[in-house]
Amino acid sequence: MGGLADLWRTDRAVRLAPVGAAACSALLPLVQVGLAFSYVGNGVGTGLWSIAATAAYLPLHLRHVWYAARAHRPPLGGWSLAVMAVVILGATPLAGNMWPRAYTALVVSFLLVLPAPWSYVGYVAVVATAAPVAHTLGLSWAAAPWLTFSVLCGSAALLMLVWLAAALTRLQTAREALAQRAVMQERRRIDDDLRHSLGSALESIAARGDRAAGKAAGGEPADAAEELTGLADDSRRTLAEARRRVRGYRQPSLRTELETAAALLTAAGIVTRLDLPRAGILDTIAPQQRDALRATVTRLLREGNARACTITATVLDGRVLLEVRADGAVETIEVPA
Repeated sequence: MGGLADLWRTDRAVRLAPVGAAACSALLPLVQVGLAFSYVGNGVGTGLWSIAATAAYLPLHLRHVWYAARAHRPPLGGWSLAVMAVVILGATPLAGNMWPRAYTALVVSFLLVLPAPWSYVGYVAVVATAAPVAHTLGLSWAAAPWLTFSVLCGSAALLMLVWLAAALTRLQTAREALAQRAVMQERRRIDDDLRHSLGSALESIAARGDRAAGKAAGGEPADAAEELTGLADDSRRTLAEARRRVRGYRQPSLRTELETAAALLTAAGIVTRLDLPRAGILDTIAPQQRDALRATVTRLLREGNARACTITATVLDGRVLLEVRADGAVETIEVPA
């Protein structure tokens, strides 16, 4: 779509976003393993238990993140979440007093797999127990609140990455659906136009040809010649009309452009209203005006601060004036006849 192509060319971003979310989700548990070896009160034994437990739960957690980042719920997610919870909670007495940091992965998976309100209940319950559990394992009360803060910040950061990746995926899906709908609308418009214009003309030509054939067979050569002459004239007019309409089809439809622009803005969260005259508008839009309309839509999408938008089309002396009004700002585009 010309000017919008640069903004909506998100194929690479959509592919890389889930990979980035999964990579960051794997990074925090690896840091946790290092803490299990090095923090005060921990040693080789706690470190080994931390490695074993992390190797057991991390693939399940990354599976949850991968599906969620691609805007899907993981199949059998409840079972994999249950196994993950058993591993993390079961390793708590053995993997050192910093192991409750691993609760970050657990609460993130709660929110990604479980439906509300159970996901929120599990999140709050696990976060609330992180500091007391760490203190029971030997961590001082001075350090325990920071552990809870670490779980909160770590889970928030991971969730933002996952939800951003999922939003990109949904946005690309919406873009593809809008493009398909625009194609279907244009095909329907062309089909209706041909049926009501060239269709009736071709039926008239066929009927006139039948009459000419009947008169020729009935021994009326003069009348048959007259019908054939009229048939040739009708055929030329129909051919000229067909060529004119084909040239028009090569130009984009103004209505389709306006409907696509409104749909794109709506998909981006901007409440958009399309106000068209009852008498109808021009069939096509020139490339220059089309590019101006798309540039305006691109600007609104990039700025991201518009909440409502109204696109108004007004017919004046055969011209169409397009007025794009968004949060008090107005831009006018003139479409000549």
